[in-house]
Amino acid sequence: MPNDRADRPDIDVVPVQRVTQVTYLPSPLHLYLRALLSSRKSSRAQPMPLLAFERRNVPLDADDIARYARLCGFREAGGVPPTWPHLLAFPLHMLLMTDRAFPFAMLGMVHLANRIRQHAALAVGDRLTLDVRCGPLYAHDKGQVFTVVTTARRDNRVVWTGESLYLRTGVHNPLGVPYRSELSAHDTLTRDAAWPVPADLGRQYARISGDYNPIHLWPLTAKLFGFPRPIIHGMWSFARTLAAVLPPDAVDLDLLVEFKTPVLLPGDVTFWRAADAERFELRDAAGTVPHLRGRWQTHAPSATAATPDLTNLTDLT
Repeated sequence: MPNDRADRPDIDVVPVQRVTQVTYLPSPLHLYLRALLSSRKSSRAQPMPLLAFERRNVPLDADDIARYARLCGFREAGGVPPTWPHLLAFPLHMLLMTDRAFPFAMLGMVHLANRIRQHAALAVGDRLTLDVRCGPLYAHDKGQVFTVVTTARRDNRVVWTGESLYLRTGVHNPLGVPYRSELSAHDTLTRDAAWPVPADLGRQYARISGDYNPIHLWPLTAKLFGFPRPIIHGMWSFARTLAAVLPPDAVDLDLLVEFKTPVLLPGDVTFWRAADAERFELRDAAGTVPHLRGRWQTHAPSATAATPDLTNLTDLT
């Protein structure tokens, strides 16, 4: 995520020739079977495909949001957490990344970073249109970094955008400009809190998020993918840290997280932040190894864009 991205008002996305309208979400089991089948894909560098997935009339459900808020530490009176639309879009991410046209195998991907821009307050009962498509490629010394871009619209206006950056290791001669971290170590952070991460936290989060990646669930399934114990979802860690720093009335948000090392379950983590609370880290119990680095800030309100006229729609039912 190059340093100049913060100053650009728009997100680069691959021009789309085919947008698939999703009217029915496949089960998590079906999606992970698709992910398993994608493991046969080539590891060579390729351009991102011209496809996207859209789901309309997605409700912000009060009960689901309340369960999510409790698990991640958000105040229920604080409204809709800014990370919630990412969870609503996650099945579309999986549909995109397991599509036959998508060039990389999904299993074994490394979640590098997430950028969220929330342009307006979200409220329980809102209905959103979610659009997921491919974004820029970046070269990495360990393989290929690619971007999945999510846009949420309410009443035809953009209210939320997200960029998820993933690393597909083992890809030779990767495409794009070099990937660069934006968040460096911060010497002035002080320890603010310590949190336990219980053994079943990954299963709790999976039931809410629909992300049943086996590395998060059980010791045996985690060991099959090279982890000594299950690891918690990176987006839980991001949400938990945001819950500790964001003021309840914050809008027009610009949020960034970079994932550094996995959090093993069970265990303990420590939360560190700067005096202005805009920079923060999640570290191990000793406070020496960073699990993630993040920052939040507000940006000036801007006019939101109308939904473009998308043609060549395909139904996925």
